[in-house]
Amino acid sequence: MPIRTTATQQHSDVIVIGGGISGMATAHTLADAGLTVTVLEAKDRVGGRTHTDAGFAGGALDHGGMYIGTTHHRSRALGESLGLESVVARPSGNMVFRVGGEVVEAPDSDYPAALRGVEDLHAKMTEAYGKIDALAKRVGSEGPWDTAEDAALDAITVASWLRDNVADDVVRRLVAADINILVGGDTTELSMLFWLQYVAKCEDMHALQVTANHSLWVGGSQQISQRIAERTDIEVVVGAPVAEVVYGDADVTVFSTAGTFTATYAVIAVPPSAANAIRFNPPLPLPRRQLQARAPMGREVKVQVRYPSQFWVQDGKSGEIFDLDLEYLSLDATRPGDELATIVAFIGGGGYDRWYALGEERRRQAMLDSLVAALGPQAAVPCVYHETDWPSIEFTMGAPVTVMPPGLLSVTGAALTAPVGPLRFAGTEAAPMWTGYMEGGVQAGEEAARSIIEAHAAANVEVSA
Repeated sequence: MPIRTTATQQHSDVIVIGGGISGMATAHTLADAGLTVTVLEAKDRVGGRTHTDAGFAGGALDHGGMYIGTTHHRSRALGESLGLESVVARPSGNMVFRVGGEVVEAPDSDYPAALRGVEDLHAKMTEAYGKIDALAKRVGSEGPWDTAEDAALDAITVASWLRDNVADDVVRRLVAADINILVGGDTTELSMLFWLQYVAKCEDMHALQVTANHSLWVGGSQQISQRIAERTDIEVVVGAPVAEVVYGDADVTVFSTAGTFTATYAVIAVPPSAANAIRFNPPLPLPRRQLQARAPMGREVKVQVRYPSQFWVQDGKSGEIFDLDLEYLSLDATRPGDELATIVAFIGGGGYDRWYALGEERRRQAMLDSLVAALGPQAAVPCVYHETDWPSIEFTMGAPVTVMPPGLLSVTGAALTAPVGPLRFAGTEAAPMWTGYMEGGVQAGEEAARSIIEAHAAANVEVSA
């Protein structure tokens, strides 16, 4: 059943609102169980926060989510079941740090011994991240994080915690920039509890910094959603933003620009801030409404620069750069078979604000100057320079994940996944593990689907009885 802009069926067992990787994983699991599914997607494409330009000069270019981690088993299994092939990213070689114009190399995915007059930098960075890991382990990946200690952590920002717990200024700035990049929110805005549970859901700091960026899908990550959309037993309607969801104890009516749809269940597989643009009748429970109204998407830009070859690898460098002056992290995103080699840089949170204040031309020159400093003079003349500004993309409005201010998670955490009558919630924010990643999106979608499959089976048993 091809992707369409108008529907052929008005009633399904399940309506999935949102055709990103989480919504499509939901639909895939439901259809495998024999349920009829309609997916409504506001954009003119499926994929959500994964978006691949397959015909981009030099090789397929992923504008959004792209990396597969070593423990991202469920998303990897889903992609492989659809016929996709992954390749290892992150070539071996030294990492480069740039702070205050000083450029220092370090072992692969590690820290230099000293930088900007900071002795024992490696030990101090390890100590800072060790404190975060220890707190994250205590908070855990499950919720609703409502103990007195959790409430205290939810009352402070990450920035205030760093001021009290990380003495060295350079180390504190490095950690803060790292967090900005990872979630797209500034440490002055983020709840410490939110950050700790994010780390817990992503295993630990080492996993977030290294093993989460292990592999890439050949041909790009959007293919997962696209191949699911090719199933003949799933109807996918694009260009269909949803205006209202009316639900009762056992039925749902969804009003969209593509028409009115009915179902027994619905899955809301969009970020909380996007769900907040939908009118629910009756209104959702207060914790869910608070979550949707008060938790924005992160702000992140991807800068991708392409060259004729991976000249940095020949110079013993991996392409991984941590530039505190521009507040970005870069990785080598070259796939075998690409005609051009790719460096991808991520800038988020407060770094994103400062980046865009430079203006288009100054941004480009600043990035190229940084790459020259880190990788050598060959970086001065790229074949391609491309920015993807996720906050400007309609219906997504940011990346990579929803972020939370102080005082929210400890009172609304359970609402991320709690069913509301026939409604279920997916999206990477609702993941049991690896929220913020494609893996989290797949996990959340499969969990929402399983909840419906179980409820559907129990209802059928009651009817038979």
